[in-house]
Amino acid sequence: MITIEAIAPASHEDAIIRLAKQNNARDHWISSSSDKQIGIKILIEKSRSQKLLDQLQALMEGKSNFRVLAYPLEIALPYDKSSGNNTSTQSREALLSELKTQGKLDGHYLMLVFLSTIVAAIGLIENNVAVIIGAMVIAPLLGPNLALSLSTTLGQVKGIVNAARTLVIGVAFALVLSVLLAFIYPNITLTPELMSRTHVGMEALALALASGAAAALSITTGVSSVLVGVMVAVALLPPTVTLGICLGIGALPQAEGAALLLLANIASVNLTAQVTMRIKGIKPREVEKQRTALTIFIVGTLFWCGLIGLLIYRLSV
Repeated sequence: MITIEAIAPASHEDAIIRLAKQNNARDHWISSSSDKQIGIKILIEKSRSQKLLDQLQALMEGKSNFRVLAYPLEIALPYDKSSGNNTSTQSREALLSELKTQGKLDGHYLMLVFLSTIVAAIGLIENNVAVIIGAMVIAPLLGPNLALSLSTTLGQVKGIVNAARTLVIGVAFALVLSVLLAFIYPNITLTPELMSRTHVGMEALALALASGAAAALSITTGVSSVLVGVMVAVALLPPTVTLGICLGIGALPQAEGAALLLLANIASVNLTAQVTMRIKGIKPREVEKQRTALTIFIVGTLFWCGLIGLLIYRLSV
């Protein structure tokens, strides 16, 4: 469950309480009250929260003295067994807030890319699996991919551009760092860990497709503990680092394979992530925006399917 607080003109008290009852809220109470403003807190299940948030947004349109706040609920007594295993979809507002942070291009993001690239490069060059897994867990490139999928599902062109820019700059930054490391690191040989990321097989596509769906499910249901496993499985950074190292030492055939693997991972993750989000019912509130979002979603799906099709064709020849 979550707590939604509506701070509104006092004249809207009855309307807000009526909406809470219509959405079968577990409880509601007045948290503050004056002649002009009133605060009403509503305790409601996650699965019902999106509809209530949409209705409150419609109620507050055109009003400057209206605000809606949502709080995560960690403990409620007495304990309600009927909602103890609830893994319903988070509201689009919560997803946008979380993924906007993960997909933001700033110094924090670039520092994570820098650190994870160094860790991954050392692990790949030294053939150390444990070190490579450490770089996977940092996984700075996963956030922009999920942000890109969410923006595509919601039809937000600006969000798509921002997430794609963050992803491209992150990949380019990791690639440049990897090439520089290949120049300065002594006696680099193509270790088994490097070689394993220089070819694309059907099993790699299947893994990336499954990982994208798992990433979307974990982020939409709020089960953050799953994300670590997803980050390790997707492993978008090691193929990028492998590509840079191969380019740096002049191993061009292996570099081509690493590039194809990276494209396969990005395409597969975005395809299944945005399809999973759509299946989970994530869409804009306004009807006219829903039509635009559907069009952008279809275009995005066809784009990723086409890219994966080209990769499969490339593998078959």
